[in-house]
Amino acid sequence: MNLEQAIHQRWADTAALEALLPAARLKTGRSQGDPMPYATLARERNRTALRSNAGDALDESTLRIDVWCEEFDAGHAIAEQVKAAFDRTGFDLSGDDRVVQMRRTSDSAS
Repeated sequence: MNLEQAIHQRWADTAALEALLPAARLKTGRSQGDPMPYATLARERNRTALRSNAGDALDESTLRIDVWCEEFDAGHAIAEQVKAAFDRTGFDLSGDDRVVQMRRTSDSAS
């Protein structure tokens, strides 16, 4: 399971978030022409932050989640649940890979 798949799974497993916007409405990459509400998940950058002599590495990835909604309050509620579900969390990926800590770097609403 890669990072994007793990985020989709965590979204689906978070009842409060799933109730506001089902994980099926979370699109990886760009989305065009989909009826609102929906969210998009995009990997903006990936860099190796630390590499050990044993071959282990700590990668830093920057992801962006955009929530698209016709009603500001509904979109804001979804965004708040996204933060609650993911901010400062860790989870396993495939093999021995894992997310050590996912943290929010910024957010905006308009």
